[in-house]
Amino acid sequence: MENHLQQNYWSTLDAMHLYGMDRWGRGFFSVDGQGDVVINSESKDGRRIRYNLPAIIRETTSRGLEPPIIVRFPGIIRQRIKQLHDSFEKAISEFDYRGSYRFIYPIKVNQHKEVIDATLDVAEEVKIGLESGSKAELLTVVAKASNEIKILCNGFKDRSMIELAFRAFQIGRDITIVIEKLSDIAIIADVAKDFAKVPKLGIRAKLSWQGAGHWRSTNGPRSKFGLTSTELLSAISSLRNANLLDNVHLLHFHPGSQITDVREIKSALNEITRVYVDLVKQGVPLDTIDVGGGLAVDYTGNQNREASSMNYTVQEYANDVVYYIQMVCNQAHVPHPNLYSESGRAVTAHHSVLVVPVFASSDKVTEDLSVATNNGPVDPNNPNLQSVRELSMIHDEVVKQLMGTTKPNHRFLTEAYHDAQQALETSLQLFINGYLTLEQRSQAEMKFWNICAKIREVLYTLDFVPDELLQMRDMLCDTYFANFSVFQSLPDFWAIDQLFPVVPIHRLNERPTKRGVIGDITCDSDGQINCFLSSVSDDDNSLPLHELRTGEPYWLGVFLVGAYQEALSDDHNLMGKFHMVSVDKCSDDDGSNSTFSKIMEGSDLREVIEHVDHNWAQLLSSFQSACDTALENGSVDQEFYQTTIDYFKDLSNHYTYLKSFPGEVSMGPRNPDEAVTTAH
Repeated sequence: MENHLQQNYWSTLDAMHLYGMDRWGRGFFSVDGQGDVVINSESKDGRRIRYNLPAIIRETTSRGLEPPIIVRFPGIIRQRIKQLHDSFEKAISEFDYRGSYRFIYPIKVNQHKEVIDATLDVAEEVKIGLESGSKAELLTVVAKASNEIKILCNGFKDRSMIELAFRAFQIGRDITIVIEKLSDIAIIADVAKDFAKVPKLGIRAKLSWQGAGHWRSTNGPRSKFGLTSTELLSAISSLRNANLLDNVHLLHFHPGSQITDVREIKSALNEITRVYVDLVKQGVPLDTIDVGGGLAVDYTGNQNREASSMNYTVQEYANDVVYYIQMVCNQAHVPHPNLYSESGRAVTAHHSVLVVPVFASSDKVTEDLSVATNNGPVDPNNPNLQSVRELSMIHDEVVKQLMGTTKPNHRFLTEAYHDAQQALETSLQLFINGYLTLEQRSQAEMKFWNICAKIREVLYTLDFVPDELLQMRDMLCDTYFANFSVFQSLPDFWAIDQLFPVVPIHRLNERPTKRGVIGDITCDSDGQINCFLSSVSDDDNSLPLHELRTGEPYWLGVFLVGAYQEALSDDHNLMGKFHMVSVDKCSDDDGSNSTFSKIMEGSDLREVIEHVDHNWAQLLSSFQSACDTALENGSVDQEFYQTTIDYFKDLSNHYTYLKSFPGEVSMGPRNPDEAVTTAH
């Protein structure tokens, strides 16, 4: 007779729902009929493109670039910018707003060339700008931007940085220097003496509003940047005395990052607009409000106020910015300002996927149960083994229930679990008191875990799963070891508990029968992903996964990593940078043959060693001296001596991450005609 596992139907739509892709994917990610993750993007000329993610990985592997690998889809950046722009245009039209909107990309979110280029790609369709916060970023944007692109110079500045902004303005760049602290004014005034023209100026205000979430401490009276109300008045006086007031056109503030509650945004908008109208009435020629960043990304798709979600849409955000600024300006009889937003996270997060290969899993329950089967039958005459015999009977009852024709009942399973817990506790106490041997204790434990494993098999068939059974399921979860570093690739996960969607990128036409956490290859015990998105709650302590198959790769995708993660990554364990490919080009009009617009190899071992100030030549010399000593004292022969030195040199040129693992094969395309992309 078939059990309920075999009777239950599974489809790729079930997979999308299980991993939340239908919620957080925003239409950019889906699953095809073969169970592969596909990315729905568009080409530069606006054609819709479907990229097959596993096919891309097979192609990069055939070129010698094995995962872990970052795959970029710049088309998604272009789409997100246009969605944001269209949302503001709709709000401006609906509320009869008299100002314009411009998206400003703060390049600190992700400074990679492909990201900035994708932003500049849409400059002919929508109004955009670039924001820099350091000397290196300013050098980058003044070189890459055309004279039609707005440039904001933010952050702490010294004289050389301000002088660069002046020089860029002289050659035609549309640049605004944002005053972050009072001392900026004196430097600007001094530099202005040497130039014929002074760039536009902006002022950053420090609000009383403090916000919420991870970055609450970056706002409010104690925030790092901006001028208090008293400093604002002093700044206006200083600018007037320096004949610079006429250059001031922009008021900026920092609302924070990943603001998940729309009410917090409304509060900040009211306060900054009150500052704006008051300054305008004082004669400051402001015409623009920069509402900064803060537009969240719904990493979980749960549409709530949790730290990794958001309780509003992009359209609601645009509506609120336009409406509340308009309302305050109308009340004060002040013209509507132009609007800038620096929503870098919102436009870049979706475009990048980290693909990591799983090379092994630890299934402790299965391994221990196989050992336990050798323990033999339970002695029926030993009174101390009553609890062990009870565990055997509970196990038999659970198996009988699961093999029956009726659907498993959560009340029966919960009761069986409770009874098993009690019997196990009794057995452990008997062992502690000296009445059971270690082998007999092992029998009790393995019978308990066997009961739990049987219950776990059918949890997905239940209409309701009690919390206790969910906790039991997580106790049984496996560890899937993947070739990456959490610290290097997902700094926001381990630093601030930011959730990222993790999904197998293939085999999604198969029901996952395992649950696991993801362990990385670093030597740190907390180098693992152990909190995941859930289809039934805000988060989960384990992830549904498939059984590994000998000789086949198993790839996991970590999604929505395009914002901040690369910019924040460090050199933990000297793992170095990942391989990276950018997929944004089709060689045929129908998109049937794709080519990578960018391929960048990751760090090699010598590169990361030298990055932390070791001299490679000295290291090689030291190693060769050790080999010389071994040769001289006869520990090795001449052949071994030479091959070892050659091996040391050759290894230094290898990718910092692990090579293909035992049992895993490097796979090229499934057939020569397989298409990585299809166009619509």
